[in-house]
Amino acid sequence: MKKLFSLLLVLLLISGCEEMLLGPNEDNPKSNFEALWNTLDKSYALFPAKKVNWDQLHSFYGNKITSSTSQDELWDICGDLVRTLDDGHVVLFNKGLTNATFSTSVFTRPLGDFNLDFIKSKYLDNVQSAGDGMITYGKIKPAFSNLKIGYINIKALAASSKRQHWPLDLAQVLNDLSDSDAMIIDLRNVGGGLKTNVPIFSSFFVDREFTYFYQQEKTGPGHFDFGERFPLSVSPNTAGTTFTKKIALLTNRFSASAAEHTSQIFKYLPYATQIGDTTEGAFGDVVTRGELPNGWTFLYPIRLTKTPEGFCPEGVGIAPDIYQPNTKQDIDMGIDKVMNRALEHLSK
Repeated sequence: MKKLFSLLLVLLLISGCEEMLLGPNEDNPKSNFEALWNTLDKSYALFPAKKVNWDQLHSFYGNKITSSTSQDELWDICGDLVRTLDDGHVVLFNKGLTNATFSTSVFTRPLGDFNLDFIKSKYLDNVQSAGDGMITYGKIKPAFSNLKIGYINIKALAASSKRQHWPLDLAQVLNDLSDSDAMIIDLRNVGGGLKTNVPIFSSFFVDREFTYFYQQEKTGPGHFDFGERFPLSVSPNTAGTTFTKKIALLTNRFSASAAEHTSQIFKYLPYATQIGDTTEGAFGDVVTRGELPNGWTFLYPIRLTKTPEGFCPEGVGIAPDIYQPNTKQDIDMGIDKVMNRALEHLSK
């Protein structure tokens, strides 16, 4: 859990331009609660997509606080408040960053329905890595298909320890897999990263330029105060290195944020099929950081995201074309049902 907490902290902090908003200076239980509620009330971007009565929640949770409310009690109350938003980009941290309350329950579930080492040992030949270790790739063993199928796993879309735009290494990866008839791209457990890496990564798999999302940034204190919408677009990379044959994109409930932007792009590719489970449902950025008088900090998004068709996927996620869940029990028994379904689909 500590490892997951640290990873999510890093991913959330780098997922967009970060700003710091300070609450009132007075440090008492009521003022800390008010600072949290008021900052979200004025600056949180996703109220139009959330079915919550924020004023009613203020009364409900605020009435639980007195001058004698302890820090532990205040933590529970504030945690209950942020959980009503059910947003993967909303997190409350204590002063020492040793504890966190996630607004969504997805990130607190055990990671058990995917195991890369199992994939490598059972399904792959010629396993290699690229992108400073962020990319693992290989060829599916002939025993699983009569076709030549490549496999690409992405660890995360965050910056690597050495550089930001490591997805550029996909040019070499696709060169090594150039004889593939089809490709599996595995985004399971990709908890987010840099949104700038999304179009770079996807540029190696798209066949044309198109807009996949529109976003609006919060500009005023009202829940519907937004600036003009602007497009998020993708186009084939200028080097001309692309793979546009049959693709299976694998996702699970831990595929979040930047992984979901990538999944949305693949929805517009007629040769790509998403297989697995629905993604987490956290699209909003830029992620902004606020601070309470007692030193607690919290993260929240200030952009609202919609598809070109006008649908907001916040809290919903990107549903697979072929639903095929995995369980920890499946993996423990030596079975990856999502991989098997992908191979079956690609081999048709």
